[in-house]
Amino acid sequence: MGREIWFKQIGIFFIYLMAQVLFFRNLTFFDGSVMMFPYVTFLILLPFGANNITLLTIAFVMGFIVDIFYDSIGIHTSACVFLGFVRYQIMKLTAPSGGYELSETPLIGQMGFGTFVVFIAPQVLAHHLLLFCIEAGAWAFIPKALLRGVLSSMATILVILAIQYLFYSGFSRRRI
Repeated sequence: MGREIWFKQIGIFFIYLMAQVLFFRNLTFFDGSVMMFPYVTFLILLPFGANNITLLTIAFVMGFIVDIFYDSIGIHTSACVFLGFVRYQIMKLTAPSGGYELSETPLIGQMGFGTFVVFIAPQVLAHHLLLFCIEAGAWAFIPKALLRGVLSSMATILVILAIQYLFYSGFSRRRI
């Protein structure tokens, strides 16, 4: 990756973090049952060929910074690292017959709407379910945590789709 691409990725990293901690932190629905965590979009949209160690390190740093702002003790960190781990497995399951081009990033314009949703939905769901189950802290609260995880995943997926259509150009072209 070139130097300008690294600077662009670092800028996008901080944009997602700042949007999460300044805006989406205070945006909840249904008495706090539905929360949106679009900061995970950065991890999902990293290039297909991203090194696994680099991906897990970025996931750790991102989760740690969110934990600092949310005053949570490792909940977001563990969920982000889990997302980084699961991402590779989901990439293998959703890859087309020729595989993904490793230099490409997963964008709706390149993958198509259906493939993109199939690619991001399990990742967002895995992140949110783990996040809310850890937050529950006891087996008695797991059913409510699972419900919050599913509802929050649906809300986050809608935000990710909106981000794709608003900020990423070329969404009408399908290359994969």
